[in-house]
Amino acid sequence: MSSFNPFFNPRSVAVIGASQDLASISGQPIAHLMAKGYPGEILPVNPRYSEVAGHRCYPDVASLPIAPDVAVIAVAARRVAGALADLGRKGCRFAVILSSGFAEAGEEGAQAQRNIAATAREFGMRVIGPNCQGYMNISDGIHVGFGAPYGATYPAGHLSLTSQSGAFGNSIVMLASQEGIGFRHYVSTGNESVTTSLDFMDAMIDDPQTHVIAGYVEGFQDAHRLVGIGQRALRAGKPMLVWKVGTSEAGARAAASHTANLGGAMALYRAAFRQAGIIEVNDVGDLADCAKALLPRRFPKGNRLAVVTISGGAGIAMADGASDGGLQLPALDASTVSALKQVLPSFAAVANPLDVTASLLADAGLLKVTLEKLADDPNVDMIGLALAAAGGKLAVELAREIVRVSQERDMPILVAWNADPANVQEAYDILDAAGIPRYQSPVRCARGASALWAFEAARTRIGRQSGEKPLVLHRPEVRGAIVGRNTDLTEYEAKHVLSAYGIRATQEALAANASEAVRMAGAMDAPVVMKIQSTDIPHKTEAGGVRLGVQGDDAVALAFDEIMRNARAHAPQAALDGVLVQEMVGDAHELILGVNNDPLFGPAVMVGFGGIYAEVMKDVSFRIAPLVRSEAEAMLRELRAFPILDGARGRARADIDAVVDTLMHLSALAIDLRDVVHELDINPLFVKKAGEGVRAGDALAKPLVQAHLHPRLHPQVAEPQSPEVTVAATHTDR
Repeated sequence: MSSFNPFFNPRSVAVIGASQDLASISGQPIAHLMAKGYPGEILPVNPRYSEVAGHRCYPDVASLPIAPDVAVIAVAARRVAGALADLGRKGCRFAVILSSGFAEAGEEGAQAQRNIAATAREFGMRVIGPNCQGYMNISDGIHVGFGAPYGATYPAGHLSLTSQSGAFGNSIVMLASQEGIGFRHYVSTGNESVTTSLDFMDAMIDDPQTHVIAGYVEGFQDAHRLVGIGQRALRAGKPMLVWKVGTSEAGARAAASHTANLGGAMALYRAAFRQAGIIEVNDVGDLADCAKALLPRRFPKGNRLAVVTISGGAGIAMADGASDGGLQLPALDASTVSALKQVLPSFAAVANPLDVTASLLADAGLLKVTLEKLADDPNVDMIGLALAAAGGKLAVELAREIVRVSQERDMPILVAWNADPANVQEAYDILDAAGIPRYQSPVRCARGASALWAFEAARTRIGRQSGEKPLVLHRPEVRGAIVGRNTDLTEYEAKHVLSAYGIRATQEALAANASEAVRMAGAMDAPVVMKIQSTDIPHKTEAGGVRLGVQGDDAVALAFDEIMRNARAHAPQAALDGVLVQEMVGDAHELILGVNNDPLFGPAVMVGFGGIYAEVMKDVSFRIAPLVRSEAEAMLRELRAFPILDGARGRARADIDAVVDTLMHLSALAIDLRDVVHELDINPLFVKKAGEGVRAGDALAKPLVQAHLHPRLHPQVAEPQSPEVTVAATHTDR
């Protein structure tokens, strides 16, 4: 966080365009700083005034006695670039641009925003905004911005939040504060012309007083950094919560128009979240529920939750919520059941959920024994306690027992308790002071428990992956054959690319005439598939260019002639490479694998159930490249139909290891060719029985056209450890 220390703890703040009307947008930053007792220098800049709110006002930036740590720019959009340049020459390193009228307002505004970014680069400045509302160092009471929320007081704590929406971000701070969440820092990032949400999130990992990082996100323009930053946060023990909006088509359009950020494909965001251990939230209450559980930093060893309640209905509700969050409700150990039966009333249901009945309200000792026995149960990793509206004189004693057991046993205990605060406030205060997550409902309590496990599971996974390395392959000959090309590769060419990266295709050959086709099919000594090959005919079937199960010399020759005739009729100007003669593969599962070189995330790898029903089933999983092996295995097991591959209903188990190998090689291809390949599909990938491998049955590759070459988003990959290989030349050179 050191690079942002002068930003969050500035010794001086200049306000460019400062107004003597402290209720105006350009006057409020000064008013809020003064109201919060800001101890540093306030430096108004406006040639119209000699003083503002008792502070000397300077006619221009050059007249300032010092270079301010932070400058707030609150002038018309047309004057922003000049003000920023003046600040750069003065030596200011942080500028917060409140002004709007930039990329969110059309192409002219977008160009003005690009000019801001260029000026910032010239002077090495960090720029927040434009079109933002400011920021708050809530821990130290430094509020720099405009809007009524900047004049409010919030509980200090250890959650740091970024928001690409100013007004809504303010609302999140206010509503989460009402839920009992304490804040460290809050930043409204606006259009993110220079400094992005991910810049702040990355810095917050290094802030000792930030324990949980959260963000309201419409779209990351530097999304390729998300996985690396998320994994760094995992290793630092700092959970990240992200509320990504624009998940629907209508929402994505609104997000783009609001802050001019590209929303990107939600599937890739969720893939990045999974890889990085980022917890996705979808409301202020959801964010608060997760934060309450995570902020105390008391994590479970597993996902096994014991539910204790004085109401059977509450236990069912919590059990349902736990199941939705990936938690298990294990059977209690026999010794636990025996011990509890000795102390609980005979009508209590000793199981999980455990209904201790309302008898608990008359004897706090029952809770003590119950929690101790559950905390000592080898099958239990955390406890969810639903106390409904329990109150009265025992409330404080109940709270103290909860705290004692949690601390002595180092056991996460989460409490759903919705009594009238007027009657149990002291008990609530005891729980809050000890960091015991407290909720209004059993379902929200279960959500908090789910977040605990989601973070701990991700942290464990990333720890296991520390010894894994992605596969690195370097094939310069392939790059040379594709670079500068503006047409899709034929299937035959695409399979040569796959072969160069160790992905096995079906046995096949390209025939230029019927005689060659007959000879090639005869060598395969089995029924064959025959397909037209032309970069001008991307949809082979529609052109009448595919024949299946062809066998025998006469049939092969006839099929060749028919395919070529159909292709010429379908596309008279097409350049025909010939007909691909390919072995037929039977008794195999069909998957689809692919690479999508996204302009925000860079290369992503996909796997799903394929064949003709790929678009219908949409049973797919994505990851951002490069992959390590355990990640490739995980994405395969995420598929709803994975049990079919794993030998469901007595079927032979498929060669899952070969599929994982293929994903690893496809990931290496995606990284090595990230500046020349836009998309690549293998559909189908035939998956044989265990030990028999896989075959790429069809392939499509689209080059990344130079005119649309996006900035290189992915970090450079280390040079390969294995020798380079020569790639077979493509059949045609266009």
